[in-house]
Amino acid sequence: MESIDVSDLPEPFAQAVKAVAETFRRQLAVKEARGEEPGKKASPGKLSVCDGAVIGNLSREEIYDDDRL
Repeated sequence: MESIDVSDLPEPFAQAVKAVAETFRRQLAVKEARGEEPGKKASPGKLSVCDGAVIGNLSREEIYDDDRL
């Protein structure tokens, strides 16, 4: 694809399309600089695991101080 016709869009929308395209170009340049494949999804990182301890008990009403219940 060589171009996208945005002539019928208001200027703020056309500028948003331009900004998104520029963001994608920067992301691809960074991936290429790292030697990654541009279309490949990144592997999820590892999450840290720690032992947790429950301290006390809270009810839903105590956690949410509003009338959503």
